[in-house]
Amino acid sequence: MNAIRTTLIVALAAVVLIGTGAVAATPGPDNASGGAGPPSDLPGPVPDFVGDILSSVNDFLGGGVDDLGENVSDDAGDGADESADEEEA
Repeated sequence: MNAIRTTLIVALAAVVLIGTGAVAATPGPDNASGGAGPPSDLPGPVPDFVGDILSSVNDFLGGGVDDLGENVSDDAGDGADESADEEEA
């Protein structure tokens, strides 16, 4: 069971990192000459829902959540206006 959870966490982290473009850290044009320091073209901050997804994963690992997939889907959303969903309910 732990192997499945570990695999799930690694896969989720990879999807989040690839989706935000934070996987490949390449030097920016300012560091092309080999200067020290971080790259000048760092990606922007991750969207707010990424923290919610990570909280859902932690809750799942702690036993507080039974269906991780449903919670992650709810946290990530589909880009639609949430107020429209609330009106339908």
